[in-house]
Amino acid sequence: MTQGFRKSILFPITLMFAGVAAFFLFLFVTGHDPDEKPLTMIHWIIGGALIGPGFGYLIQWRRDRDRSKL
Repeated sequence: MTQGFRKSILFPITLMFAGVAAFFLFLFVTGHDPDEKPLTMIHWIIGGALIGPGFGYLIQWRRDRDRSKL
């Protein structure tokens, strides 16, 4: 079951949603309000680190899907 889920499109989408949720939770916990002052470079780096793995798995899924069509 786990192997099938990791090879499906749901895995990278779940990782991206979880990364976005974790980023907003991080902003909430640190008390940062983007309406009052803009995000700093460290906030963007942390956001990218949380959301990035989902995009990596999405690219891997796409490459595997294209390879299986050949």
